[in-house]
Amino acid sequence: MVWVQFAICLAVIIVAGTKLAKYGDLIAEKTGLGRIWIGVVLLATITSLPELATGISSVTFVGEPDLTMGDLFGSNLINLVIIAVIDLFYTRGPVLHYLGTASF
Repeated sequence: MVWVQFAICLAVIIVAGTKLAKYGDLIAEKTGLGRIWIGVVLLATITSLPELATGISSVTFVGEPDLTMGDLFGSNLINLVIIAVIDLFYTRGPVLHYLGTASF
């Protein structure tokens, strides 16, 4: 039963993430702010809300600020691991070197 719940949550996250990126792109086009600004401000803020909620609830409800630090460091660490894994499979060189120069 736990695996079914996990699969359902995973499907919801994939669908929501896809729609979030699509609608962020539409907002960038409609407002004229540009994709970079929408990505930095809107998408980064929205995707950081789970860490914010975990941090606030771990301090206020549980009284354990160490959980907040663990969540923040763990989130940052997994982001770095994702970049490192992508870098291993990207054959044209370091992925961060080409990331800012891609034309869409």
